[in-house]
Amino acid sequence: MKVDKQFWNIWTSYATYYFGKVNLSIVVPALLVTYQNLNMYTLGLVSSGFFFAYAIGQFLHGQISERYNPFVYISAGLIGSAIMNMILGFSGGFFIILLVGEVLDGGFQSMGWSSIVRANAEMQATARDIERTSTILGTSYQVGNSIAWLISAFAVGAWGWEAGFWIASAFLFTRGITLLITKPKMDFKPKQKVKTQVKSTLSFPIVMSGFSLCLLNMVRYGVISWIPLYFFLEGNFTVGEMGQIGLKVFLIPMFGVLGTLIYNKIKMDKDITSMIFLVLLGISFVIFPYTSGLVATLVLLVGSFFLYGPHVFIVATCPSRFKEDAVVAASTGFIDGMGYIGTVLIGIIVPFLVDIGNESWDYVFAFWALTSFVTAAFVALVYFLHFKNNNKFCKGTSEES
Repeated sequence: MKVDKQFWNIWTSYATYYFGKVNLSIVVPALLVTYQNLNMYTLGLVSSGFFFAYAIGQFLHGQISERYNPFVYISAGLIGSAIMNMILGFSGGFFIILLVGEVLDGGFQSMGWSSIVRANAEMQATARDIERTSTILGTSYQVGNSIAWLISAFAVGAWGWEAGFWIASAFLFTRGITLLITKPKMDFKPKQKVKTQVKSTLSFPIVMSGFSLCLLNMVRYGVISWIPLYFFLEGNFTVGEMGQIGLKVFLIPMFGVLGTLIYNKIKMDKDITSMIFLVLLGISFVIFPYTSGLVATLVLLVGSFFLYGPHVFIVATCPSRFKEDAVVAASTGFIDGMGYIGTVLIGIIVPFLVDIGNESWDYVFAFWALTSFVTAAFVALVYFLHFKNNNKFCKGTSEES
């Protein structure tokens, strides 16, 4: 298993991407109390606009980036996102500027993940190495999520909502430039014809993995986008106390990192391990509405422990299995694009469920529980109909490296 300097180069790059992906969820509570023209629905549309552009970008960049150096592609996305976040800091609470700015930012953000997965697959020698490193690679967005949340929350608490965008811009731009300087020299496989590439991408396991991620992203990004606001409202916090919320939400992805590392050590096909984790994730959301205070926080953290391993499996391990077909970036883009359709929908679904629940979040957690169970069923379907009988994909991948 090759985990060297260049692996950590792409790992830290994608962790940095999250400064421009999750900062909005920290900025939202500050915007709500600062501008009366903004509400949960308008800011939900802003969030959905970002993820809609991200989803479209995944489909496009997954196909396009297959033909270029992935390290350059990753750098371009970081720098473009940095520029957009700098501009968003001057939006002044205007809905249209926020919406357009986040849509453009979503386009730049979507240039990262498919090229990250492809770069890792190109650096690994065997299918087993790809599966093990792809799981470790997935911890990049969990750690990046936590650190970005924490730093953004303290920045917003100290200097106002604008700082949530400007601090992201600084991190993104710096990492984009340093990646360009440190990128390795690599030889890549010959490009396929576009028609062949697209046909290989639209296979049964890739399409079904896309539907699975669509469902699971409703859970993951539901938590990322809305849990900070949930804590803000439930705890009656002020904008100046956003740092306390940052400390709370910081732990959610960090428990995900712990769960992912343990997930990676389990000597079982990753498909089966994912099914088990997804069922346990659903159970945690069933329990949550019956808890409060510290116990509720602990249940949420336990759910996060079971969330991220399956997410990494669907969004990184599954597409990496298609290295020999030369569609790692293309399949990653398709699966992640499908996932972000779910992310777009959850930006509208959560405010709707809170509204029909008379400001109660119980329906939200029930929805996340049901979605987790259905995702487990989809993963099982793909495994038993395709991956289980394909030795190239499943045999030996759970062995120690």
